[in-house]
Amino acid sequence: MAAGLVGAAAAGATGADRRGQHRTELAVAEASERARREVLYAAPSPDQVREDVLADVLRERPDPPLRDPGTMITDLIDGRLTEADHAAVEGALDGFPAHLWSQTRGASRRRLTLSFAAHYGLSDTLKRAGLVAAMPDESIHAMARGPVAAGGDCYLSDLVFDAVTDAGLTVADGSTVLDFGASSGRVLRIIAAARPDLRCLGCDPNTAAVGWASANLPLAEFFESPIAPPLDLPDQSIDLVYAISIWSHFAEAPAIAWLTEMHRVLAPGGGLMITTHGFDCLAVQLRSGGISPGTASAAAAAMITSGHHFVDVFGENGDWGVKDAGWGNAYLTLDWLQSHVGAMFSTRLLRLGALDRVQDVIVLERR
Repeated sequence: MAAGLVGAAAAGATGADRRGQHRTELAVAEASERARREVLYAAPSPDQVREDVLADVLRERPDPPLRDPGTMITDLIDGRLTEADHAAVEGALDGFPAHLWSQTRGASRRRLTLSFAAHYGLSDTLKRAGLVAAMPDESIHAMARGPVAAGGDCYLSDLVFDAVTDAGLTVADGSTVLDFGASSGRVLRIIAAARPDLRCLGCDPNTAAVGWASANLPLAEFFESPIAPPLDLPDQSIDLVYAISIWSHFAEAPAIAWLTEMHRVLAPGGGLMITTHGFDCLAVQLRSGGISPGTASAAAAAMITSGHHFVDVFGENGDWGVKDAGWGNAYLTLDWLQSHVGAMFSTRLLRLGALDRVQDVIVLERR
């Protein structure tokens, strides 16, 4: 009897041990599986590795050099002014304009002279300069406002003609110039004032901006452009087209379509000056926090593989009411550009990051 109880107890203990061991094995297996899943989840995917590598490469890309474009257009206007005009501008300064004036010299001060003459409404100075003081209100699209933007953008006007001249192209007397994407005329108004010998045209799909410019800037002609080509212009009727921060927004299809249209309207030997987003834009904006590492690396990867990347950033509301699925933020390489326009244009100039270290400046010559 006692022996039977001992045997039963031993058998029960063995069963309990087996059950305990089984539970331990299950617990260990579950813990191992959980750890495996957690490790796999934590490990970067190939896409994440690529994103991190490209972001690091962009962060380490050196800034493009700062380059002042010179004052070819500014000097034509400033050269009309008298010492009394310069004294009148300096005597009117107050607040922020006075502080900025004290910090500038040379080319920057000559540009400020013209802007501040418009800002303070110095009528005699403006008359001699050929400038108009009128500026659009907040309801009208304008890329810049305030005292430095008053009267137009001398810096960008200089940038256009400096690039075209360095590309070996000449804007002869009587030429016809088109500002493609003129908005409310901030650049064209300065060029028209400096070169009254030119026929200056400006187009934009923003109806209100074009309407304001037409009513207030008599030295140039403005018209509303369609979302897609063609423009209401004859073949080979334009000698120079410039487009500041326009191909930096086109998706691939409209970018190509509008390049083809520029070839149609330009005369043989005519110039097309554009600014675009490239690798320097990604690097500068990534370092400044303007774009995320994911956005920057996705754009860089697409540029490496196909040469072009587009992001829809405006959505259903459009850009100041202008709605176009092919208008957002675009990034492209010169190789991509040349592959699509090589038969139509020769590349005469490339300056990486030449516009505010963010946009590349490219000059093409119509074949």
